[in-house]
Amino acid sequence: MIKMCRRLLFGALTVFTTVLALDMAVAQQTELVINSFGGAYDQALAESLSSFEAENDVKVRLVPAEGADTIVKVRNKEVDILISDPLFALRLESEGAFSKLNPDLVTNLKDLYPQARYSDFTVAANFGGYIIAYSPDRVSDAPQSWFDLARPEFAGRLALRNFRPESIDLITLFAKLAGGDERNPDAGFRQMAKIAENVHAWVNSHAEVLQLYRNGEIDASIWTDGRIAWANDTEKVKVVGAVPKEGFFPLSSTMSIVAGRPNGELIQKLVNHLLSPRSGIIMATRLGYFPTNSRAELPKEVAAKLVINRENIARLQTADWKYIVTVYDEWQRRWDREVVR
Repeated sequence: MIKMCRRLLFGALTVFTTVLALDMAVAQQTELVINSFGGAYDQALAESLSSFEAENDVKVRLVPAEGADTIVKVRNKEVDILISDPLFALRLESEGAFSKLNPDLVTNLKDLYPQARYSDFTVAANFGGYIIAYSPDRVSDAPQSWFDLARPEFAGRLALRNFRPESIDLITLFAKLAGGDERNPDAGFRQMAKIAENVHAWVNSHAEVLQLYRNGEIDASIWTDGRIAWANDTEKVKVVGAVPKEGFFPLSSTMSIVAGRPNGELIQKLVNHLLSPRSGIIMATRLGYFPTNSRAELPKEVAAKLVINRENIARLQTADWKYIVTVYDEWQRRWDREVVR
């Protein structure tokens, strides 16, 4: 009887030890954290991440955050990778918040389009294209230039998204066309002030833009090719995109590695994974974003829906964001004073 009890006790201890070991192994599984946009973007990102998790026995957690919350998470080193835009990324980069991307580990760097490399610390994973959107039912003379947004027939019929990267890119473009640049932006602000006279609504979200088109309150806006496709295909609201002759601007999803976090080599490999052709094709198929990896071969039916392609990516216009972050607050005050009023 005693021997039997001992055998039962030993068996129970063995089972307990095995379960404990398994629990500890699970508990010790490495976790990487990405600060991203949330919503549909993170759903597509999760599809891309599944293979990386399986191959590296790692869990990748997506944490949506915006604005000041993003800055806090990066400064407090709560995340491993920041997915953001040039404005937030380069402002934080100027504070020394990021680690340099290692080309020996992030081997896809060599295949990125030049427009996607903002610095040795910040790159773009994918691009949307900001173009002019308009209602074909109410606009017979399709806009062909960014200057057309100031046309009299658009009075009270425009929607713009206040002071955002695309607004800064547009100010810069207008300034350059008048002989100025980021350091001499007066002409750009003057032209934006003219366009602002036609604004019906300053909007904060894509959903607001969609509703304004649905209600017939606006005839045109600055919008991305992906959102125009979403309006037509998913929401059944007829909106057409026009690529201005001066070029178009990127909706840029940037990636940067937060300095001072553990698992540095693994984080570099994760960035490399997200810059791969496969990840780019997933984002293009799911969300309509153009991959920044030049080796990505998109299916014809996917490529046909995108504004950006291999042939016209050179027309992508963008400001000197490293300089812009040094004058951002000044430009925002000027925008509030001269444009929105």
